[in-house]
Amino acid sequence: MLPPHPESSSASEASDSARCLAQRFARVLTLRQDQRQRTNRTRRRAHRSRNCASMRREHQAGATVDKKRRRVLHAAAPNGRVEDEALDATIRSLQAHIASMERSALLRDSAIIVWRANRSAAALDLSREYFLQFEHGYDPADGGRSVSTERFVASVFRPDILCRDFQGLQPFMDQWEKYTTFHKGLVVNLGNMRLVSGDGDAECVVVHATAEIRVTFTADTLKFLYPSLFTQALQDTQARAIVDSLIGRQGGLPLELVLNFDDEGRVFAYESRVGLVSTLLEVLHDPSAAIRVYQSSLMTADGHWKVSQDREAIAQRERMLPRQLL
Repeated sequence: MLPPHPESSSASEASDSARCLAQRFARVLTLRQDQRQRTNRTRRRAHRSRNCASMRREHQAGATVDKKRRRVLHAAAPNGRVEDEALDATIRSLQAHIASMERSALLRDSAIIVWRANRSAAALDLSREYFLQFEHGYDPADGGRSVSTERFVASVFRPDILCRDFQGLQPFMDQWEKYTTFHKGLVVNLGNMRLVSGDGDAECVVVHATAEIRVTFTADTLKFLYPSLFTQALQDTQARAIVDSLIGRQGGLPLELVLNFDDEGRVFAYESRVGLVSTLLEVLHDPSAAIRVYQSSLMTADGHWKVSQDREAIAQRERMLPRQLL
C-alpha cells in the first residue's frame, strides 16, 4: 500500500511562494492606487466666480498660490516619476514571476499525466537513469557532477523516502558519499532490471535491479568503515597483515536494489543489499580473514553504513514500509 502523500517540500515551497507573490502584488497595487488618489487631490477643480470683483481677487490670490504650487510640483516631479517607474517595474516583475510559476505547475501536471499513462516504461527509464547518475558515486566536492545528481534525486525521490535503516534524502545521499569518498575509483555497472509485482496496489510500480560496485580499498576505507580492525592493526600483527593485504586491492560489491514508485512517478521506498562477504573472500582468499573484516565493518545487513538508530523510529519505519522483497 502506498504511504500517504506528505506535502512535499517542492509543493510547500510553491504554495508559500504563491502566497508571498499575492501579498506583494496586493501591496504594490494598493500603493499605486494611493499614489493616484494623492495626485488627484492636488488637482483642484476650477470654478466660476460670481462677479468681476471676486474674479479679480481670486485671480490675484490664485496667481500667487499657483506659483507656489508649481514650484512644489516641479520639485516633486522627479521623485514622482521615479516612484512611478519603480512601481511599474515591480508590477511587471511580479507578473513575470506569476507566469513562470504557472508554467512550472503546468509542466509538473503534464509529467504526472505522462507517468500515469506509461508508468511501467517510465519506471524502468528512471531506474536506468538512476544508475547513470551514480555511475561514479556521489561526492559533493565534485561540483558539476554532484549538482546534476542532486537535481535528479530531488526530482525523482520523495523527500521522506524510506528504507529499513533510515528515512529521508540526506541520509540516502550520505550513504553514497561514504561509498565514494572512503573508497577509490568507484564505478557502478548496471546488470539486469525487471518489473516485479508490488504489494497489491495497482498505482505502485516496483523495479528490481542488480549491479556491481567496483571499488579500490584505501587506508581511509579501513579507518572509517572498518574502525575496529584498523584499531586492532595498530597492536596485532595478524590484523595488520589483513589491513595491508586489503589496501590498494580492487573488489566488486554485488548490489541488489528495489525501487518503489508512487502514483506520481516518485520513489517513496527502496531496499538494497550488498554482498560484502563475497567481495572480501574474492580479495583475501581466506574465509576466516574475510569474516573478521566483515564483523569489524559498519555495514548493516542491507548494505548501508551504520547511522545512529532510535528504536521507536525503526519501528515506525517498519510499519510504513511496503512489502519487502530482499
